[in-house]
Amino acid sequence: MRVMGIDPGLGTSGWAIVDGEGEARSLLASGAIRTKRTTDMAERLLTICNAVRDLVAIHHPEEFAIEDIFLAKDARAAFALGQARGAAMVGAALQGLPVYSYTALQVKKAVTGNGHASKDQVGYMVIRLLDLKEALHPADSADAAAIALCHLSRCNSPVALMGEQA
Repeated sequence: MRVMGIDPGLGTSGWAIVDGEGEARSLLASGAIRTKRTTDMAERLLTICNAVRDLVAIHHPEEFAIEDIFLAKDARAAFALGQARGAAMVGAALQGLPVYSYTALQVKKAVTGNGHASKDQVGYMVIRLLDLKEALHPADSADAAAIALCHLSRCNSPVALMGEQA
């Protein structure tokens, strides 16, 4: 199964395409969608939507996994993050992909075995699980790969990555 994971953000949305078959996982591609603060909000959201749609058309994932909103510094930041998240989801839906959502706790637990793992621990496990030579850059793309790995662990395997029941 091929999954596109996305770590949504209004300024930077990390993305990763991960293939998974049985216990084997591999990174196909990763990167970030960036928007400028000086650009109109509607244009920024359209950029995110179109970029996701285009990435899906290029890489042909079968499913789309995105991180849930957890806590934001303030209501305005939460609202902007929610809009970016919605734009990414629409981009995937326009290509007919089913969309799955995971909390940060679920992602951390699936990838590290600890729902309260640090960002560094998650990044380290992404390197290990995908057999990478170095960390993904930007860090948002590593987070997106972790989201895709979480989805694969819950959908493709009877046992999650770290031995948790799916």
